[in-house]
Amino acid sequence: MRIIFTLLVLASNIIIAQTNLGTDFNALGSNASSDFGTSFFYNQPNKFIIGSAYLFDEWNNDGEIQTLTGERFLVRNINLNISRNAFEAKINDNDSIFSFTFNNIKQIIINGKSYKNYYYNEDNRVYELVYSGNNFTLLKGFNVKLVTGSGNPMVNRSNDKYVKKESYFIRSNSEKTIENFKMNKRSLNRLFEKSAVGLNRILGFIDSGNLSYKDEKDVIRMLEFAFD
Repeated sequence: MRIIFTLLVLASNIIIAQTNLGTDFNALGSNASSDFGTSFFYNQPNKFIIGSAYLFDEWNNDGEIQTLTGERFLVRNINLNISRNAFEAKINDNDSIFSFTFNNIKQIIINGKSYKNYYYNEDNRVYELVYSGNNFTLLKGFNVKLVTGSGNPMVNRSNDKYVKKESYFIRSNSEKTIENFKMNKRSLNRLFEKSAVGLNRILGFIDSGNLSYKDEKDVIRMLEFAFD
């Protein structure tokens, strides 16, 4: 299998998920790894900031990279930089970071959840795939904002702080449009009206299972019942 992530392999940060390697690591150049991203050194901020711009609080995450050509790679110490809308992997324990682009990547799976990059309406963003059906996909997007601290004791915010938020979107599989979606009873029931199962049967399923419109896992069960 062709090995592409040379830089990360040499840094002992990537393990190829398929074991038929047959390639001399030292014979490969950085041009191959540049197909999937670039590396840089991370500079620590001069002042203390509460939280971070990353999706996961810790870096000890294993991710599976699935390429457009069907290759699969296992990457250690991976995280999503919400500010940059890019997945990044720490190389060893130093300040070297490898930043992935989605040019040749189909999706990235972390902790059993799939993430894809979609470009729509001049917005390029990484989304978590919450539910994927024949006609639409329910996505989760992430935002982060740096809130500046204040010396005013009445504000009770002496340090700068990263505030992370998440929101939901519906992507039409046919028209490729991405629209905001409110995860509430009204919006979901309007969606269920398009199901061939019938709204009354779906509502009965929700009541019998004591499912909540505010619980993401319960919503996935509703969608699977209504559209799968």
